Amino acid sequence: MQIYDYHTHTAFSDDCDAPMEEMIETAVRKGVEELAITDHYDPGYEDPEFPFALDFEHYQAALLAAEKKYAGRIRIVKGMELGIMDDQYEVSRRAVQGFPYDFIIGSFHCLEKRDLFRYDFSQINGPATLEKYYVYENKCVKEFKDYDVAGHLTLIDRYIGKIYDYKPYMEIIEDTLKTIIYDGKGLEINTSSFKYGTDVWLPRKEVLKLYQELGGEILTFGSDSHDPKHLASHFEEAQALAKELGFRYQCAFRQRKPEFRKLI
Repeated sequence: MQIYDYHTHTAFSDDCDAPMEEMIETAVRKGVEELAITDHYDPGYEDPEFPFALDFEHYQAALLAAEKKYAGRIRIVKGMELGIMDDQYEVSRRAVQGFPYDFIIGSFHCLEKRDLFRYDFSQINGPATLEKYYVYENKCVKEFKDYDVAGHLTLIDRYIGKIYDYKPYMEIIEDTLKTIIYDGKGLEINTSSFKYGTDVWLPRKEVLKLYQELGGEILTFGSDSHDPKHLASHFEEAQALAKELGFRYQCAFRQRKPEFRKLI
C-alpha cells in the first residue's frame, strides 16, 4: 500500500501545536511516502480566538526548508487548506497564487460566517440547515475555482448531532460533484471521522459513490492530522473503501497537477 497523506496540519495552524518537523519525522517513521502539509487559511473568519490567519512568510519558508531537508526520505508536498467563503474570493486567489504551492484543499468550515465547531446546532432545524449548507457549497464551487481537491465535503455531519437521510440533498450535491468534475478538481477521503467518533466517512459513502459514478477520478486521502499520532490513520480502511466503490487510483500532486497512482 502506498501511503500519501494529503491533509495534515502543523503549529502554523491556529488549532494545532505540533511542530512541522515533529509531524514530518513521525510520517517518516510510519512509512508515509508523500506528506502534504496543508495548514489553515480562512480569510473572513470571525473567531478572534482562532483567526486562521496564516503567517505566509514564515510558513512558506518552512515548507521550502522542509522540502530540501527531507529530500530522499519523504516527499514534502507544499500545500494549504483554504477555507472558502463567498465574500473572500479575491483575497483567497491572491493567497493561493502568491507562492508555488503543489496542492490546495478547498474546504467549507463555516455556515453563515460561523465555524461549524461553534455553531449551536441544538437550536436549529436540521434538514433546513443541511439544505442551506449544501446550497452554499454549490454556490461556492460554481464561483471559485482556485483549489485542487474539495476537503471533507460533508463536514457538517461531524457537528450537526444526527445522521440524517441525505436523499433530499442528493440533487444539489450531485450538481456540486458535476461542477467539481467538470472543473478538473477532485475529492478527498478524510479519515478524521474515526478520531471524532462519528459513524460516517467524510464525505459520506453515498457521496463518494455518486462522485465515482459521475466519472470523478481525482481522489486523495487525508488524515486531517493535528497531532502526529493521527498521521495516515485508518488509511488501509480508506483505500479498501475506495476500491470497493470502484476507484482505481489515488492522486499525488506536483505544481497543482494531479498524477494518478494505481491503488494497490
